[in-house]
Amino acid sequence: MLSELHTQSLKRSLLLGLGWVCEHLQQFAINKQSAGPFSKEDVARLKPASELALTVWLLERCGISLPALKNVSDWVWQQCDNGDKIMHLLLARNDFLPCCTLYASMFQLGYYSANLHAAIRMLSRSNMAAVLPLQPWAYLALQYNLWKLELLPWSKINTRNIYIKARPEPWVISGEIAYTITHEVFYLSDFGFRPMKNLQMLEYLRTWTPYWTNIFIQDSDDDITGEFAIVSSCIDKEMSYISSLDTVLSHQHSDGSVKGPAGAGGFLYSENDSPTRREFLGTYHTTLVMLMAAALTLRRAQLCTDSS
Repeated sequence: MLSELHTQSLKRSLLLGLGWVCEHLQQFAINKQSAGPFSKEDVARLKPASELALTVWLLERCGISLPALKNVSDWVWQQCDNGDKIMHLLLARNDFLPCCTLYASMFQLGYYSANLHAAIRMLSRSNMAAVLPLQPWAYLALQYNLWKLELLPWSKINTRNIYIKARPEPWVISGEIAYTITHEVFYLSDFGFRPMKNLQMLEYLRTWTPYWTNIFIQDSDDDITGEFAIVSSCIDKEMSYISSLDTVLSHQHSDGSVKGPAGAGGFLYSENDSPTRREFLGTYHTTLVMLMAAALTLRRAQLCTDSS
């Protein structure tokens, strides 16, 4: 259980982080597509807004009730042109179906586009959808988002080739492997809202998550440390992981942000980016991760209190 002081500290960090998001909201904007065919750069332009929508959805699921969240979600939906931008992208490039992640969070928040929903339904049932050249965790993400859109039953989600199900040697760890582990847990547990039923996999994660977390704490990587704090909130009922989140929060700046590790967001850079833009791209993801970790930890603490 969290002490009252600890709870208030988490709430303060959450509010500070949300304040930073609102202050930088225009940086999450979905820019107009450049002339010519749709490309991976158009997908990259959706990434900050997609992750912002996911964060707002999770905060609301955790019982965080603030007018600012509704303002942000309304703004994101406007950025999507009520879904039309995503629909045009998917109709032009059917293989960009994983981009439905943005709409999946917006749909869960109560926003709906009949045309976009029909397009995603059609594409999800195509022969292409089952054989897209995706990493197993990314294919799991696609299935999870189709479930969020009520287009795929939970029982039909295919987990055959995912990393954590194989329980690989735990000392084999890197940034890429860490992100694979964290995202697979996010989707398999529905961010802690569904119990993971594979007991061997659960024991593997509970045993080795503290070890992996400490590696990235020592590397001063608040992004992966924060993601492992989310993982722990999904699998650890005893809340023995709070110190990892505290490590991230200890690096929170007075404006509410938490900077990412060196090189963070670099793949999102454009040639004409200003220094301010590049600073945002290196900061926004870790700040959103911190917000989600804080909200999920507060939810877990409340569940522990209610059950005691």
